[in-house]
Amino acid sequence: MSLMVSISGIRGIVGESLTPAIIQKYALAFGKYINKSTVVVGGDSRTSGTAIRNLVKGCLEVSGCKVIDVGIVPTPTVQMEILYHKAGGGVAITASHNPVEWNGLKFMDASGCFLSPKEAEKVFSIADNEDFSLQGWDHIANEVIDIDANDRHISAILDLPFLDIASLKARKFKVVIDCVNGAGGMIIPKLLAELKCETIVLNGELNGIFAHTPEPLPEN
Repeated sequence: MSLMVSISGIRGIVGESLTPAIIQKYALAFGKYINKSTVVVGGDSRTSGTAIRNLVKGCLEVSGCKVIDVGIVPTPTVQMEILYHKAGGGVAITASHNPVEWNGLKFMDASGCFLSPKEAEKVFSIADNEDFSLQGWDHIANEVIDIDANDRHISAILDLPFLDIASLKARKFKVVIDCVNGAGGMIIPKLLAELKCETIVLNGELNGIFAHTPEPLPEN
């Protein structure tokens, strides 16, 4: 299986098409593209996530970027945190609905959106040419750990003006959710609790061992 490269980033099978060398190449390229700005880094709960996140953060830091690590979060939370921190961009470490052996890097710009085709092409060109900007020991940027990203996302949802939160709470919905042991298990039960729902959680452990393929097909 070859590496998948698109405007949202790269994706592959860990240890096969997605190797440390590949991750390093694209992370360093994004670090140069961001140009010593702040980068928000987060990802899902896949078993390969911690190792890849550490590698990505190191590459960004030696490129002169300040890293804000928001931990295990859904991809939209990374996007929102870019705006919250007024960062230059973000990296979500995830392979979305692909099976557990996959992982990837999704690149975002300062608007919290995925890179445009033109922006992505710049990053890929830097990677292909290995035209990186490595900093000396005295210019390696620092890292910040932010554990409140999921809570801020929930608060933002509850503050949406077009939602009648009081009515939703009064309905006392009974909800069954299947988080497939992914990042949703961190945030969805908390949101439903805020809405006073009776919640039954299936596969809510954040261990990255998917109970079934996360692809949203009828059989799943």
